[in-house]
Amino acid sequence: MDLSNFAEDVAYKSLPVLGVILLALALERLRPAERQWPSSAAFNMVYTFIYAIGFAALQLATAALTVSAVNAAGGGLIPLAERGWLLPPSFLLYLLTLDLLEYLFHRAQHRYAWLWAMHSLHHSDPAMNASTTERHFWLEPGLKLVTIYLLAGLLFKTPPVILGMYALLGFYNIVPHMNLRLGFGRCWFLLNSPQYHRIHHSARPEHYNCNYAALFPFWDRIFGTHRIPQPDEYPPTGLGPDETPNHFAEALLWPLRRLWRRRAKQGQSVG
Repeated sequence: MDLSNFAEDVAYKSLPVLGVILLALALERLRPAERQWPSSAAFNMVYTFIYAIGFAALQLATAALTVSAVNAAGGGLIPLAERGWLLPPSFLLYLLTLDLLEYLFHRAQHRYAWLWAMHSLHHSDPAMNASTTERHFWLEPGLKLVTIYLLAGLLFKTPPVILGMYALLGFYNIVPHMNLRLGFGRCWFLLNSPQYHRIHHSARPEHYNCNYAALFPFWDRIFGTHRIPQPDEYPPTGLGPDETPNHFAEALLWPLRRLWRRRAKQGQSVG
C-alpha cells in the first residue's frame, strides 16, 4: 500500500465534506428545527475523519474485486455518453439508477437485523444535524462497493465526467440532514428536504420505516413507504439515551456495543 496515496485519498474524501458540513452547521442557526446546539456535532466531525479512513481502506480492499467483476462482464453493458447532447440524459439515467439502488439498499438496512446493527449508528444521533451525514459504521461503504456500486458498474460503462457530476451532487446529501425548518410543501416528492428526512430519523414509533429516499422521494411514493410531513412537523430524533455511543471506540465497534458495555460493567464491578 502506498501510504502517501492513502493519505491523499483520506484528505480528498474528508476535507471537502468537513468544510461543507461546517458551512451547513452555520446555516442551520438561521432557522433551526431544534434551537439547542447539537451536543453530538463535535463527536460527528471527528468521526467523519475516522470514517473517511475506513472508507479509503475499504476501497483499497474491494477495488480489485469490483474491477474484476466489471471487466468480466465486458466493462459495463450500457455505454453512457461523455459529451454532446446525450450527456444530460446519460447522467440522468445513471443518477436515477443509483438513487433507486440507494433506496433499496437503505430499505434493506432497516429490514435485516445484521444490516440494522450497523446502520443504527447513523440513527443514534439524538439531535440530527449536518454533521450526522457521515455518522455511519465504517463497514457500510465496503458493503455498498460490492453491491450497489458493483451492480452499477456491471450495468453502465460510465465516463469520468458522469462519475464526477455524481460525486459533486453527493454533497447535497448533507442538506436533508440539516437541523433546519425547511420542507418543500406540495413538491415534497421531487427532492429530499430536511423536514422530509427528519421524519425518517424521528424517535417517534409512528414514523418508523418510512421516507427512505436518498435524493428523490418519489421512490417512496412509488413503493408506498412515504409519510408526508405535516406543515409544522419536526419531531425529535435518535434512538434513546442507551443507544448512543459514549466514545469513539464504541462507535467503531457499534454492532458489538452491548457486549462491549457488558464487559465494561463487569470490569467495573470487579474493580
